[in-house]
Amino acid sequence: MANSKKSEGGFMLNRRHFMMLAVLSIMGSLLGCTKSAGEGMTEIRFDLGKNIVDTARASGVPAFATDNIDGYISYSVSPVPDAVVAHYTREGFEIRWHPIFSLAMRADEKRFPDRRVQSVSLLLNDKSIKTNAEAQTLVEQTIAQFQRGKWQRYYDPESDVLLTGRSSLLNENGQFARFPRTIDPAYKIPAQDWPAVVQQGPIWRWVGDGVLAELSVKGDVGTAGLNYDVRLSFDLLDVALKRNAENLEQQLKEGDAKGWNSTAEHEADKKKRVELNKRLIENAIKRGDAVVSPGSSH
Repeated sequence: MANSKKSEGGFMLNRRHFMMLAVLSIMGSLLGCTKSAGEGMTEIRFDLGKNIVDTARASGVPAFATDNIDGYISYSVSPVPDAVVAHYTREGFEIRWHPIFSLAMRADEKRFPDRRVQSVSLLLNDKSIKTNAEAQTLVEQTIAQFQRGKWQRYYDPESDVLLTGRSSLLNENGQFARFPRTIDPAYKIPAQDWPAVVQQGPIWRWVGDGVLAELSVKGDVGTAGLNYDVRLSFDLLDVALKRNAENLEQQLKEGDAKGWNSTAEHEADKKKRVELNKRLIENAIKRGDAVVSPGSSH
């Protein structure tokens, strides 16, 4: 009986030992795979308009977190190692960006059964920004890449006007506008103006080969210190315009149904915008700035 118990006890010890070794072996393998994948990945390559699965396979990312909600598909990865560069690969329009915290690709299976990538969004790793000067340098380096490529400055002809220089940042009162989105990429913001400008949430926009690119920046000094939110996104332009039009139509329809006269107010706002743009142009000319023709890269 003693021998039997000893044998049973020895078996239990060996089994526990074996299970522990197995767990450690699996953990070691997982950690090893993660480490080697991280070391081997130098960039995340992406483009728009191609199947999201094929795009993911060609990206260089070992594994994405995926989701499919009623045909709306997303592939995302975070956090991304600081050394890894996000690389928009379309020839003539290439953009490289880092250090990023996350990257997400999206496709709408209902709109496009081929599951083409219709948008990609990147979030900068804000830990890389210690000062306003560092943030400005990074933004200017990003803008310079767009300026070197075939990208053109984008605007909505129904609501926007393209102005040069400082005027592209100002409202009709000569103050920094809230969320300016037709900023002259050739204008270098003076360092002393930078903190005030980024508090307003500026957005630089370009279009190239049917793709709309947006660089948005929001910086502020809060209770926790300097805080930045910097994002870079790429969207198929025709899809983005159609989606915006559908959303607006739905909002106006719902507003009218509730008795808010949303459609009439929207038309009135469009007329007001035309008059506002005239005043913005007049003010810009007085400052020595100018209006540029659509399609200009500057």
